[in-house]
Amino acid sequence: MQKSKILTMLFLFFGCLALPNQTFSQTDAAVKTLSGFDTLKVEVEQLAPDLEKAGITKEQIQTDIETKLKAAGIKVKKSSETVAPYVVLHVSVNSIDNGVGGFAVSVNTALNQLVVLDRKKSVTSVAGTWESKSIVSVTKEKVQAIRNFVNLQIDLFINAYRKANTSSMTPNPNK
Repeated sequence: MQKSKILTMLFLFFGCLALPNQTFSQTDAAVKTLSGFDTLKVEVEQLAPDLEKAGITKEQIQTDIETKLKAAGIKVKKSSETVAPYVVLHVSVNSIDNGVGGFAVSVNTALNQLVVLDRKKSVTSVAGTWESKSIVSVTKEKVQAIRNFVNLQIDLFINAYRKANTSSMTPNPNK
């Protein structure tokens, strides 16, 4: 009895979210890290089996993302190709079956790049330089809506990318 009350409360809480809870890294510094590249690779993590059973696949999300990026003029390398400089758009969709006909879903998009440690140039690592995160709730019948939330994050990325690359091409009048 207690478990069903908790699940019902969780479902109502997540079900009351009309819009996704969205956070993203849009600081000037984060946006500036998007300048100077025109090619990247897209990595989508494997989805949970319960999401795939409900009808959404990693391949659908991968295709959606690559189509949007290409339409925006960003070249996309295949997963088997190397990309230099190392620039990878990483997307993860994590879910929890709420037990009452739907999912609580976390969508995370991050641009990962090779970075050099300023204090010791010989030290390099891969780090997320831009990110967007959403928490949404969907019913099993509307599981395809997850693709819309991923697409919203890709739109945010494309807009930030355009901002970074348009401002870098604008001549500085003080030079």
